[in-house]
Order: sequence, then C-alpha cells, then structure tokens
Amino acid sequence: MLPEVPKALSKRLVLPLYIALASVSCAQLSKQDSAVVLIEETSNAVAAQNTDDQAQLTETGVLVKHLKQSEVPNPAEAYNIAQAPDLSAVLPIDLWQRLRDGFALTPESMPASVTKQRDWYLRNPSYLKTVFGRAEPFIFYVTEQLAAAGMPLELALLPIVESTYDPLAYSHSHAVGLWQFIPSTGASLGLRRDRWYDGRRDVIDSTDAAITYLTRLHRRFDSDWLLALAAYNSGQGNVSKSIRRNRKANRGTDFWSIKLPRETRNYVPQLLALATLIRDPEKYNIELPAIVNQPYFEIVEINSQVDLGSVVELSGIELADFTRLNPAFRRALTPPQTTHNLLLPVGTAQPLRDMLATTDPKTWVPHTEYAVASGDTLSEIAAHFDIPTAWLRERNSLKTDRLQINQVLLIPHSGSTGSYLTSSKPGAKEPNYYTVRSGDSLWSIAKKFNTSIKRLRETNKLSSNTLQLNDRLVVGSKAAEVESEHVRKLSYRVRRGDSLSLIANRFDVAVSDITRWNKIGRSALLQPGQRLTLFINALKI
Repeated sequence: MLPEVPKALSKRLVLPLYIALASVSCAQLSKQDSAVVLIEETSNAVAAQNTDDQAQLTETGVLVKHLKQSEVPNPAEAYNIAQAPDLSAVLPIDLWQRLRDGFALTPESMPASVTKQRDWYLRNPSYLKTVFGRAEPFIFYVTEQLAAAGMPLELALLPIVESTYDPLAYSHSHAVGLWQFIPSTGASLGLRRDRWYDGRRDVIDSTDAAITYLTRLHRRFDSDWLLALAAYNSGQGNVSKSIRRNRKANRGTDFWSIKLPRETRNYVPQLLALATLIRDPEKYNIELPAIVNQPYFEIVEINSQVDLGSVVELSGIELADFTRLNPAFRRALTPPQTTHNLLLPVGTAQPLRDMLATTDPKTWVPHTEYAVASGDTLSEIAAHFDIPTAWLRERNSLKTDRLQINQVLLIPHSGSTGSYLTSSKPGAKEPNYYTVRSGDSLWSIAKKFNTSIKRLRETNKLSSNTLQLNDRLVVGSKAAEVESEHVRKLSYRVRRGDSLSLIANRFDVAVSDITRWNKIGRSALLQPGQRLTLFINALKI
C-alpha cells in the first residue's frame, strides 16, 4: 500500500518527490502483481540517521540516507522491483507523521481517564490551536533528541502538558521552562542558575536534562514509561511508596492500579489523550498546523560575552522571536567567562557568525571608561558597576589588582536585567514621549494613546498611579510591546513569614500592584495558604 499524501502541506514540502516515488511504485506493481512494495515510514527511518551512512538534508528539504557511491543504483534499473532503492530511508516530510511513526505508549483501548481528557481537549479547540502553535519552534528539535535516545515520541508532547510549550512558563512552585524543572531538580541535573542565566529555561540544556531524567526514571521503574512519567510529575518517592503499598496488599503495581495524587492521575492521561488525537486527527475532526520535519532554528556557539541587543539587530529578527528561542538569559549580555548557545531562526544566523569570525571579542560588549581615583580598589569598582571582579580584570588584561591613580579602565556594561528589551531592529519605531500636564491621570493618558494603565506603569516603572507635573512618560514603543509579552499570571500561595514587601521583592513587582491586583489594603494581614494573583515578567525572576 502506498503511503497517503499528507493533506496539510506547506510551501516547503516536497510533494513532487513524493508523487514521483508513488508513481514509479504503481507502475512496477502493475507489471508484477505478485510483488509488494512496502514503504516503511517508521522509527527505523529515524534511527537510520545515527548509522555510519549519515542522513543529510537535500536541497528539496527531504532528509534521506546518504548512499555510498557503490550503493547508488544503476539509473536504468533504479526502479526494478528487485533492485528498488530503500524507500524506508526517506523520513516523513510532515512532523506529525513522524511522531505517529514513533508512538509506543498510546493505548488501543483507552481507559476512562484518557477518554475524559480527550473530550476536554475536543471541547477546547482554541487551547489545542494555541499549544500546537507554541510547539512549532521547538518540537522538531525535541523529537530529534528523543529519537536519537530511542525514546517513545509521545514524549515530544510532554512540554504541552508541562508548560503549554511556553519557554517562559513559571509555576507557583518555582518550576520554569518547557520542562518545568524546580531549582533543586535542575541543580541535580547540572542546570546552572545565577543572576545571568537560568539553564532550566535553556531549550537545548533543559531538553538534554529532561531526557537524562526520564531515562533514569525509566530504568528505576523497570522500563515502565507510564510509571516513569508519574515519577517525573510527583517524584519517584511517591510512586515507589505507592508501589510498595500495593505489592504488600497483593494488588497491581502498574500506573492504573496504584494510588497517586490527583494531579498525577490526570497528568499521564493528558499526555496519552493528546497522542490519541494526533494519531487520528480526521477521526476527531481536529486540524493540525502544518509543521515540516525540518529544523526551525540554528545553533550558534558563543565563546565570549556578547551584547544580546546587538545580536537581535544584526540578525534582523523580531525581539519577541529572539527571546522565545533564548529565554535563559536574564540580562542584556550572555554570562561572562562561559560558553553558551544562541538560537536563531534558520537562515538568519550567518551575519552573527561573520561578526564572531572577523571582529575582536572585546568589541562584542559595550563599555565606558573610568579613571581610577585615590582610594579605589578593583573589587570596589567592580561592585560599584555591578560586574564581577574577574570580568573587570580580564577585560583590562590586568596581571595584578594594583591600580594607579588616573589609570583608565574599560567598564563593560553590566547588562541589567531585561535591558536588552530596549533594543530594536533597525527601522523600528522610536519611543513616543508625553509630558504630564495639570489634570492628567494614568487613565486619561492611557485612553489618549490607546494603551493600558498596566502597560504605562510597566514601561515607566511606576510604583503607583500618582503622577507629577512635567513628568516625561514613554507612551508607546516596540520595547514596551515586547515586554508585555513576557508577563505571566501567577497564583502564589502565601507561606509562613511572608509579607507584601517580601513577595514584591521576590517577584520584582510593586507592593501597590499586589494590593491592586488582589483588592486588598497595604496593611492587610496575610495568612499561610492564602492565594495571591501576581503578574510577573518571567525574564526578571
């Protein structure tokens, strides 16, 4: 049987090749009725990428097995049934088909909990549209890594359950990123976290950590993927305890038999329900966006510190697109003295590569000059400018910390949190300013410039709604629009010892904002367990 041509084909797909292969096969079948041509679009094709005969991307966009010269068929006999080329080496051109080929967990007969989750998805098509759209930049890469590790490709859907494929997702338990690692788990898996960088949000590093962790859990629970997934969600201790309890009572020890927290009981069915819909979208009348089985982004390795705003301008991409692919960076610069990856949409990375190859790394970070005064020390200067002493020493090629009066030091910009949001691509609209007049209010100004009070306060870093005469406000800019895209709603559970000021400092918001969002007074007494609604900039925490 010939493979069915996918219905949703984008401009980048290679329909002519697909049709050509099908036509030749049909012609041969008509000559030899007893012959059967089997086209295997299975995970075996994926595994072929990792053999000595490396797979490569052709100009047409199809990933095919690279044949040694001796293996190239004779053109005159290329489509003889007995000597036909191995069509199983052609990977699916549609990513969804590739996922289906690699599914290994989806049950034929669905438990009631899976059916319930499936029906919820069907009742909420807008949710599916949103999460599938968010998945597009990342799901090919995730699929590639899972396939290389020999893991079920249903796991490529796990970030939908974890984070809705939102790289800036942040939970009340302080879990972040596509894979939602809490600080302790991230640290145990080697994901670095400091004031410059949070590896839990790094697409490359966090995916590698997730695969490592899931593989470890899979071994721990006797190669049972459903138990491994349950442990990923609720912790292996909870799953192990429940298994021991059931074993002692002579009851089943599979996922469906053991007692688990409600969230975990829903967690695995959510994943399986998604896979069920993707396995047969026509049956359930859902539309999958066209996602080709090709990379969305390129990886550029940075061996020295670089200004991120400059990268955005050089690449000519939208700031929101850059941040979506590179959410791990918490400041305007990549971290000093370390190597990092930058992700850029396919076709946009060459200008950056050219700059890295042809310019002095010391020019990649903006700097100012400082003349050493009497009594200055290197560490004090570094602290004053909010930069590491080692960084200052390296940037000035200092062999000693001794300084001379009037000695001129290069002071690299520290790249304060989120500051690269003020950069924009060439030609972008410059900020608009407004001078506060008598009788003005944030409400009247917001109405006048077709914006919101919330955006005005965030853009101008206002701690209250009070304005002063002649204040100069930014009332519209590309940067402000982008920054608003990074804001996430968070339900925070008050802990013992919490206060409004402590919570405000923790999440970099104003106390007045917390009181306004939750309609409480500044003197309100917080109770442990109380829920507060917060709107946080995910790049700043």
